[in-house]
Amino acid sequence: MSMLLAANDVWNYVLVGIIVLLLIVMVILMNARNKRETQKIQEQTNSLKVGDKILTTSGVYGTITELRFDDSKKQVVIETGGKTKSYLTVDAYAIYTVFKSDEEIAREAEEKAEAEKRKLAEKEEKKQKKTDIEKEAEEVSKKEDK
Repeated sequence: MSMLLAANDVWNYVLVGIIVLLLIVMVILMNARNKRETQKIQEQTNSLKVGDKILTTSGVYGTITELRFDDSKKQVVIETGGKTKSYLTVDAYAIYTVFKSDEEIAREAEEKAEAEKRKLAEKEEKKQKKTDIEKEAEEVSKKEDK
């Protein structure tokens, strides 16, 4: 009977150990995700430039007209509205997204197309090398047969 109780105690420790291990892994993964998101926001904020079309976290669409980078804060002046223009100063971290211009979209599409062409060319080159090797092997086997 005491052996049975001892076995149960061991399994309890094992289960507690597994739970603690899972909690530690969860904390590490959450920290890594937060780090990636923070880095992405930092890159977006650093890449802002005058003329960018943006959307703020509060839902305001506008165009950046001025950037103010002080020691402790980054502010952006945006122009909103159609005929009656208004200007709004917001913190740079309040920018939710930056819309790409038509030129950037066209450039990215062109780069993607060139990358695809390079991949196809590499595949064709590998295929050609493979067929060349097979032809050489056939020639060698024919010479050996003679």
